[in-house]
Amino acid sequence: MTPGAMKYTPTAGALRAARAIQQEASLLNSLPELIDRETGVRELLEILENIVSQAGDLIETRSPELVAQARAALRHYGDETVGRAE
Repeated sequence: MTPGAMKYTPTAGALRAARAIQQEASLLNSLPELIDRETGVRELLEILENIVSQAGDLIETRSPELVAQARAALRHYGDETVGRAE
């Protein structure tokens, strides 16, 4: 099955964010913060950064592809405070 053909189910956090946006149109000004808070994305990025920075070398000996994917995700989705694990 190709990635585009896979069934996608939104996370609970994404559904909470969507409900909050639908209920209060004025939230559009703070939409990025709402999404970060409800989905936990910022917290997950920080946890991933800590894992890679503290255990990246250990993990890399067993699965260099996994560490490379984690670092790529940190570079792509992180910001100035996240993603400096290299």
